[in-house]
Amino acid sequence: MNLSLNRFTFFFSLTALFFSCTKITTTDIGAGLIPPVDGVITKDTVLDVISKNTAYDTVSVGISDNHVLGFVNDNVFGTTTASLNFQIAPNVTPLSWGINRDSVVVDSVVLCLSYQSVWGDSTQQLKLHVYSMDPEIIFNADSSYNNTVTFEKSTDLTEFGGKFIYPYTLNDIDTTAHYREIATNQLRIRLNNSFGQQLVELDSPTYYRSDSAFYTAVRGLIVEPEQNFGNALLSISLTDTATHLSVYYHSKNLADTLTRRFSPNSLTSASSNTILRNYQNSPIPSYIAGASTNNDDLIFMQTSPGVYATIQTPGVSSLSNRIIHRAELLMYQVPDPTNDKWLTPPNLFLAAYNQDSVPYRRMVIPNDITFSGSSITNLTQFGVLPKTTGSTTYYSFDITRYVQGIITRKEKQFQLILYAPYNQYIYPVEATTITVPIASPSLNTVGVGRVRLGGGSNSQYKMRLHIVYSLVQ
Repeated sequence: MNLSLNRFTFFFSLTALFFSCTKITTTDIGAGLIPPVDGVITKDTVLDVISKNTAYDTVSVGISDNHVLGFVNDNVFGTTTASLNFQIAPNVTPLSWGINRDSVVVDSVVLCLSYQSVWGDSTQQLKLHVYSMDPEIIFNADSSYNNTVTFEKSTDLTEFGGKFIYPYTLNDIDTTAHYREIATNQLRIRLNNSFGQQLVELDSPTYYRSDSAFYTAVRGLIVEPEQNFGNALLSISLTDTATHLSVYYHSKNLADTLTRRFSPNSLTSASSNTILRNYQNSPIPSYIAGASTNNDDLIFMQTSPGVYATIQTPGVSSLSNRIIHRAELLMYQVPDPTNDKWLTPPNLFLAAYNQDSVPYRRMVIPNDITFSGSSITNLTQFGVLPKTTGSTTYYSFDITRYVQGIITRKEKQFQLILYAPYNQYIYPVEATTITVPIASPSLNTVGVGRVRLGGGSNSQYKMRLHIVYSLVQ
């Protein structure tokens, strides 16, 4: 363990030294201090780029990360249906109801989900359903499930809950019929009392002695939206204390209400986020299926799981030696008046795409990404955030040192890849087997964010490489 850590630290020390030694001082000038273009000493030029919508990706969501729940109908990107699949366990094992099981009267059963935020139109009503998972399926905490995986519902217990909700109300304080509990930023779904009764009737020595034993009786819960209701994704935290199943009950002989809670356990509970993208009624499949030599006029960016694109800058290698003050890859949003107000752009990342390796690998663009240990430290300066000027949304990626290295030191030029990552990892340099997270916390919430950009052949919103330079005397 210590040996691996030492190698890891040593690797990044070398990486830091590498960046330090190859740094070109002329590119240290901040964007606000770049010499003005006067056409004599400092000049600029614009190079064409070739952009191509390439493929779709998939992701797996860890139990500690925010999950998404809801339905989105997007005229540009098609539909998104996001469901939660997770296990709950008694907060304390072995569990005791505190009274004789034969005396328990279930008052209500409420599933509470910790609400973090909403993306989309919060004024449209979502319809959510809760199901019990088929106990025969395999659902383990030590397994990773990508966003396309769905789970069978129980055949002996159909839907036992459901609710219409307006997302904008989830910030409200709710004390109605919840036994004097104050709830805010919480989605509460009332379930059938029969489910609570089923939990009461479980044999305590058998099923309540441990989490794993309980999972054999209650495999998990599925919360899913109904199609064609709403236009938003809710961000939900499964490991927040506000997420739990509460069983409210009393004894036949007593009026006082008792409560037992069941919650996801970050160590023992399995979870997954099913996020299904349907592009059938969108233009995206026709772009993906196009010939690889196409220079697309539109580029579709969607936070993983979504679409990613490749970008080539063929004119860079033919430039003569010069001092590069600024090289920025500019890309502009093509407006969508219908949904842009609600469905906002994600943070994007631009990486080098090494086609010489098998399988292909994504690595940081040489010289323009800086590290502290294993963390990227200059994401904002690099250009991951969308910018606005007037009514225009655009991205500007600073690849100054990368371009300088190609034209001055004849360093390798890569095809670039553009995407909106959730929790993806990346190679920090070409010759390594170690990967590092692009951002921590994640650059985006899974599934949240989309933007349609002008591609290299777009006449009005053209993607291009802008270079400010001085000729070498």
